[in-house]
Amino acid sequence: MSNQTNHSNNPKYLSSKQYKDSSNLASRILIHEKFSTGQQPWYDFVYELAEIEPEDTVLELGSGHAALWRANLSRLHENNRIVLSDLSLGMLKDSSTSLAKDRRFQFVCMDSMSIAFPPASFDLIIANHMLYHMPSVSPVISQAAKLLKSGGKFMAATNGPEHMIDLDRLLEKFSRRLDKPHGMSNGFNLLNGEKQLREFFSEIELHIYSSDLWVKNAQLLTNYAYSTPLVKENMGDEGRPEMTAFFQRRIDHYGGISIRKQTGIYLAKNPAGNINVQP
Repeated sequence: MSNQTNHSNNPKYLSSKQYKDSSNLASRILIHEKFSTGQQPWYDFVYELAEIEPEDTVLELGSGHAALWRANLSRLHENNRIVLSDLSLGMLKDSSTSLAKDRRFQFVCMDSMSIAFPPASFDLIIANHMLYHMPSVSPVISQAAKLLKSGGKFMAATNGPEHMIDLDRLLEKFSRRLDKPHGMSNGFNLLNGEKQLREFFSEIELHIYSSDLWVKNAQLLTNYAYSTPLVKENMGDEGRPEMTAFFQRRIDHYGGISIRKQTGIYLAKNPAGNINVQP
């Protein structure tokens, strides 16, 4: 969506409310899984870009409830080591429910502003839609560059400034209380991400994920809206039935609700020689 108050990069709020468990994230993921117009599922797109080799060690920052790995579990190699980290203990508990018995996975409750691993520990580091939640982005990128082995890669997924803007506009029509900045990705997005990465990496590619949404379920779209701080804190749960009815009227009239997306992945390689930013 197109900045949603200071909550978007407040670690205490994110870990204790927005992402205290996987429920809000799951509501957002579900909309994209069920109503995407793309030819390729998002997590398939991410995994193919990762090009994980048989002996690779991987760190995911802000791994949430491990949706990427659950979607691609059969494609992992026997000797891969995957470290899933998140600031939210609730998120890690949810992810470990299905993966704890898999010896390839390790779970670490960790602030990505202070990554607790020695230099040159990983072949791949993934930050999937999480850098814009950081109070400061450059220390995280700096640490990632130091943590990569020779030939390693840093993947950072994010959105554009007009991601989900059609939903923003609908919410503004629904209530004046929602006529405020919506999005969370201003700190690191498809317009400013390369400049921030360029300080620490000499080779950067941007891979755009082509997909929009055609939503045909009003209740699921309401759940998505209520997973965001803007709607949850300005509307209260009593607004849910009215919002669902609002969406349903549009679905009945148009057959669905069209929502444009702007999503992509930066793939950064070759850490720059002089990395001076400290965490």
